[in-house]
Amino acid sequence: MKRRNLLKAMGAAAVGLSALFAATQAPNAADSFKMASLGAASPSTTFSIATIEILKKEYGYKIQLSTGAPATRQAVDAAKKELDLFVTAVSINHFMKTGTKMYAKMADSKELFSDLRGILNYPLGAYHAIVWADSGIKTLDDIKGKRIFTGPPSGAARTVSEQIIKGSTGYESKKDYNAINLDWSSALQAFQDKQLDVYFVPTSIPSPQIAQLSTIGEIRVLGIPDSALESEEMKAASTLPGRGFTTLPKGQYENLVNETDVRVLNTMVGLGTNKWMSEEDAYNITKGIFTHNADLAQAAAWMKDITPETGLQQMNMPLHIGAYKYYKEVGIEVPEENMPPELKK
Repeated sequence: MKRRNLLKAMGAAAVGLSALFAATQAPNAADSFKMASLGAASPSTTFSIATIEILKKEYGYKIQLSTGAPATRQAVDAAKKELDLFVTAVSINHFMKTGTKMYAKMADSKELFSDLRGILNYPLGAYHAIVWADSGIKTLDDIKGKRIFTGPPSGAARTVSEQIIKGSTGYESKKDYNAINLDWSSALQAFQDKQLDVYFVPTSIPSPQIAQLSTIGEIRVLGIPDSALESEEMKAASTLPGRGFTTLPKGQYENLVNETDVRVLNTMVGLGTNKWMSEEDAYNITKGIFTHNADLAQAAAWMKDITPETGLQQMNMPLHIGAYKYYKEVGIEVPEENMPPELKK
């Protein structure tokens, strides 16, 4: 399959369904929402599309899905009432509510964060540093002077990817390698066209995106070496809320040439909203997702683990009161730090 056709195939479902929901959305209708996910091939988009189908069938909700915006921007847009449903990230929640990292120059980041509410968390997947096997790049030490996609500019993914690189090699962006500024979809296309040497992407294990990449050529995933684990940068990347190491098994994909298992950094994200969503709608959305776990698992096997029992894992933001109502209804104990502020009034 030609590389350009591969990208079209990977994004077709997301783009097609997004267009369908956009076309049928009734402006200003109470049951119409704007939703965002990451790149078209991201697990967050797989989850979003499956969720849209469930909510349309169960409640008649009409949801317009857009893809490609970094989660850092989605959080701000949701707080400004420009999005109803968005991809939360445990690490981004931390930065936004403390006014640090990419929010350090945003004077109202803490105030904006106070307007956001959580619904559930789920694993986004691990950060994969992918190269073509014939590139000559075998370890992260070999990427010096190369063209690397570390994530969209100003996005949390870029911060994490560059921490992984520096912690493993000491290399810094602009000084030791060229971090290419692209969005998720454009970066995938550029990697397929060999305009990039290294493509960093957070995705599930196993990942349909990487499985399809491997069908057009031999690939290698650059693992995090033992020597990096005690570095300041790697500790900063791995000890934040929502982070931890996991393993990509050798032979996981066709044409994966790694001879041993690979250590990669895993990350947690979630589905969020803002405090202005109605209690009824947030309750319906939470219930609809959890009671249709089988539909999620049918769309992607990794989503079988999205359940009420796992939905609050590493949740570091307050729940929407409608979501809270559902968790309590099914007997899930909600930690004090996740209690909706509205309950405390």
